[in-house]
Amino acid sequence: MTTKIVGRVFLLIGVLLLGILWAWEAKPEDLTVVEVRSNIPLAEKDSVYHDYYINSGSNQGLKPHLVVTATRKITVRDATGTQTYGEMMTPVGQLKIIFVGEKFAVAREVKLISREDQPMLEQTGIMIGDKVELKGSFVDNRKIPSQKSAEKAQVRAEPPAVPTDATAAVQAATTSPTAATAKTAATATAVAPTISEPVDLPSVEKQSGKPEDEIEKTASADDSSI
Repeated sequence: MTTKIVGRVFLLIGVLLLGILWAWEAKPEDLTVVEVRSNIPLAEKDSVYHDYYINSGSNQGLKPHLVVTATRKITVRDATGTQTYGEMMTPVGQLKIIFVGEKFAVAREVKLISREDQPMLEQTGIMIGDKVELKGSFVDNRKIPSQKSAEKAQVRAEPPAVPTDATAAVQAATTSPTAATAKTAATATAVAPTISEPVDLPSVEKQSGKPEDEIEKTASADDSSI
């Protein structure tokens, strides 16, 4: 009787161990970026690509054209680094799967998440160790532009700096050398008098109140007295 009880106990323990091992193996592994590779462009026109290798593939439901989110764990500490207050996960950017194997996948960057409404990162960009989140993933069949092509498109999209405000345009025109010269000339014209008729100067007779012949006689008498 005792032998049967001991055997059943060992059998029960074996079944429990098998169940624990099966649950351990069946537990899904965290999707993580394990490697980053980049090509070296040999010419200016060559495109630049960054490939992000993920440690899971079709065994975790990954498939081509699936867009997933790369997240990063941030540990919150005090200024000295001795006191830990907790951890948080913040999104870093979006990755698009371009190749799927059984136990790994290759993805490329679609875009980085703006930090305007997200906590700041010590190092920007997706890097090794970032977690891959399947929640909110979707399929996108559009082509991913290379990094260089995206930069060129952004430069072409930026319009030249032209003043749109009418007041600014008038102010710029008034402060220009040509406008200043024209303004000075207009002021000088307005200040200078306009002579349209000859000025009638008073005659000698009107100034002295004597006729001209009397003035000549007086001048002769003065000369003789000398």
